[in-house]
Amino acid sequence: MRQIALLDAPSNLGLRPPLQGAVPGCYKAPGVLRDAGLLERLGAREAGVVTAARYLPDWTPGIVRNEAAIAEHGLLLADRVGALLDGGRTPVVLGGDCSILVGLALALKRRGRYGLVSLDGLDYRHPGNSDNVGAAGGESLAMVTGLGGPLADLGGLGPSLRTEDVVAIGFRPDDECAEEAAAAGMHLIDATAAVADPAAAVARALDVVARQELDGFWIHCDADVLDPAELAAVDSPEPGGLGFEHLGALVSGLVASPRFAGLDLTIYDPDLDPGLVGGRRLADLLVQALL
Repeated sequence: MRQIALLDAPSNLGLRPPLQGAVPGCYKAPGVLRDAGLLERLGAREAGVVTAARYLPDWTPGIVRNEAAIAEHGLLLADRVGALLDGGRTPVVLGGDCSILVGLALALKRRGRYGLVSLDGLDYRHPGNSDNVGAAGGESLAMVTGLGGPLADLGGLGPSLRTEDVVAIGFRPDDECAEEAAAAGMHLIDATAAVADPAAAVARALDVVARQELDGFWIHCDADVLDPAELAAVDSPEPGGLGFEHLGALVSGLVASPRFAGLDLTIYDPDLDPGLVGGRRLADLLVQALL
């Protein structure tokens, strides 16, 4: 039986300011999920919190916003998640924004060769394909596969993940980076295909990430993979996403694999969720999928 450990990583460092003078509210997400009884309902071990530095809105073009702070947080997170994995625990990490993925992927890299299933927009923007870099949350999948600046080599070990070991599920079919990601060897299942047949998407993903030459796989789940009609309380809501039932089926199917190593949930913003209804639905989804 899995021993789940619940760890908070409440970073908002990888996002642009939502409004002048405001900061992204996704750092509040772990509190909402815990208030929904997530720790007790999962029967999880309390693994605490990895606190991020202060969010600074200032940005110099060509440099990732809050880059040094993201690196510092990522290294701390890699140490904490690594200790949980070494102790036989299954980490469930509550973000925060997608910049936490650089630390999570580093924890995996230090322990072998792992796969990743990314339930998210593609987040494959990098200096080689865009003049609009600067927010790590939209560049995280490129970074963990070695594209970008210092965050793409966090820990000095080179790319944390190989593109051929990554499956991206749920991005919108018109994503401008999809062709490049596919050419690099990434396995792509867009939102239309995932909605049409979640079970087939799970099977295709497991063919990649549950291979015997890998040491296991991680699930990155970003709430903006959901259609805004289902959940609009995210940094970048975009039509054409998944429903809660589709996302639940995907996560449930993936975590049933004995090769599943851990999961993170990111980008849910309680500031944009009147009554916090969306947060409770996300907590319910995690409980139903993980138990």
